[in-house]
Amino acid sequence: MKFRAASVVLTALAIVSGASCSSSSSDNTATGPVGGAVTGPQDDHCAGQPDGVSDPATCSGADTAAAGAADEAAGGAPNSDITPAAAGEGPTASGGASGTPDCNLAHDADYGDTMFNASGVDDDCKYDVSWTSTPIRKGESVTFTVTAASKSSGAPLERIAAQQAGAVALSRVEPYIPCEPTHVPPAADLRAPIKETAPGVFSVGPIVFDKSARWVVRFHFYENCVDSDTSPHGHAAFFVDVP
Repeated sequence: MKFRAASVVLTALAIVSGASCSSSSSDNTATGPVGGAVTGPQDDHCAGQPDGVSDPATCSGADTAAAGAADEAAGGAPNSDITPAAAGEGPTASGGASGTPDCNLAHDADYGDTMFNASGVDDDCKYDVSWTSTPIRKGESVTFTVTAASKSSGAPLERIAAQQAGAVALSRVEPYIPCEPTHVPPAADLRAPIKETAPGVFSVGPIVFDKSARWVVRFHFYENCVDSDTSPHGHAAFFVDVP
């Protein structure tokens, strides 16, 4: 009887253990293709040009981009005034030679060209910018890690007194689909929290890409400064594929 009782106990434990294993194997772990940076020609728009130098003393004033950010945060469509790429302009978004206009290359005329890969230089050749992210899938939260430094000195971007009190160098992240300029991403994306984790290193997110497409993610630096050649204000945009 003692042996039989022990067998019953062992059988019960086995059932419980099996149920636990079964539960573990059925957890909702994300699967499927992962997106990311789009491979293509490495950014060289600053080749042969002197490094841009930003002067915090020229920050004063509010750029109209700040008002645009407020509009977008309220639900407006970002980049609804993008300028189409001209026929034969630059490489295609897949990295080949272009013979016809590519909507992926279209962007607001106030910004420089969107860059391939995960590193490059901002529009005004002031900052070296690179990024990594957690796995990118449609409908899932993504966190970006952005690293930015002065191109001329190599010093990491830090807070400046001329900015709003407490503002970090990376002001916001702007995701949009260049071939669908009227597509409005989730409102929370335009207000994604930004945390400075080390000098010149920023954690941004969560950001949710709500559609499978080729996106652009633009990083805005010192956005409360006037946008000029010497101002700290700057931006860098990269292609991101979302499967």
